[in-house]
This record gives sequence, structure tokens and C-alpha cells, in this order.
Amino acid sequence: MKINLIQYIIKRIPSSFFIRAVELMESEYFEAHQVAERYEEPERYRVRGQLRHYGLNRALRAGASEAGLVSKSLHTSPKGDRYSIVIADDIHFGRVSVPFHCNRARPSKYRYAIANVNSRFESTNGSLFEEPAVIPSDGMGCLIVTVNPPRFEPQSVPSNIIVGVPYTNLRGWHLFEPISTILAAYNKPTEINVPDLAWVKLKKQLDDCE
Repeated sequence: MKINLIQYIIKRIPSSFFIRAVELMESEYFEAHQVAERYEEPERYRVRGQLRHYGLNRALRAGASEAGLVSKSLHTSPKGDRYSIVIADDIHFGRVSVPFHCNRARPSKYRYAIANVNSRFESTNGSLFEEPAVIPSDGMGCLIVTVNPPRFEPQSVPSNIIVGVPYTNLRGWHLFEPISTILAAYNKPTEINVPDLAWVKLKKQLDDCE
């Protein structure tokens, strides 16, 4: 399934989105670290996390806009915060950060909504007492995942930036691959068809003999 999901993504998303998103996210990550260094602990830890959150949301939207994709900043329900979403063809991208030791996305209403589209990738158990759920026939929900380094390591860059296709319950992933792997799929070597000249040469020799 992994190969099929990657192909689904690269056929619909320009590679420039991933390239620019990584550049901007790494820049925002570094800037958050620089500002947070002005504070002492425990404030430094909280400030760094908040600056990362808002800076990475901004980077995701900016990367999408530069690649010609639709990006939005929507209110959570109930209101109190905002989240970023990118729409490209029938793929919806959100964003999440995870700690180094655990790759599960934190549950939230909007992440569940993004992940719900992926129900068509999951097996279903029928019930005699319930109406079957309506399963989408197309589309995909993805999360751009920044992996935070352990606290004893430098905090100026993320440990990794990953493209994830989450389970509908957000407890695992159908796809969880570094963006570098996704970008490599855009650059598969092109097959070169070399014409077979042997038959042409042989045919000429036969004609000369006649």
C-alpha cells in the first residue's frame, strides 16, 4: 500500500510544495529556538512550543500558496485557537508535531476530520444491528509531521519532517515517510528506449547480397 499511497500523492501535489514547506518549516523552527533562548526555564520550554506551533502553521500555508495550492486558517470548535489546512486536488493536509519517542498524532476534532477520509483504506467489520458507514470513494487526508528532538539534543532543527496518512482513529499510520522519500519518488530515472538497429543493418546486408 505504501507505494500506491506515495504515487497517489505525487500525481496530485507539485514537488515544489514539499520543497518549500520544508525550507520554511526549518526556518520557523530555528527562529522559535532563537527567541525562546531569551527566556529561562521553565518559561523557555513553553515559549518554544508556542512559537513552533504558530510558526509551523504559517510555514505550511506559505509553502502551499507559493506552490499554487489553496490554504486556509480555520477556527477550532469551540473557538479558542486556529489550525491550518491545505487543499490540493482531493488531498487535504493538516499539521502536527510529535515527540521523538512517540509518533501518534494528538487527537483533535479537525485531525479526526482529516483522517476520516482515509476510512476507505481500512477494513470494516459489518454489524447486523447498525447501518453500514458511508465510506468515501476517493480523497486522502494527510498530516505534515514535525518530529521534535529529545530535550537533551539541540532544539534549533526538527529531528525529521514526515508525510503521514493517519488511521481514522489517529492511533497509527497507513503511510509515515520522510518528505525526502516522497521527493525521491518524483525523480525516478526515466527509461530510455534505444532503437534496435541490428535488424536494420541485417536487412541492408541482405539487400546488398541480392
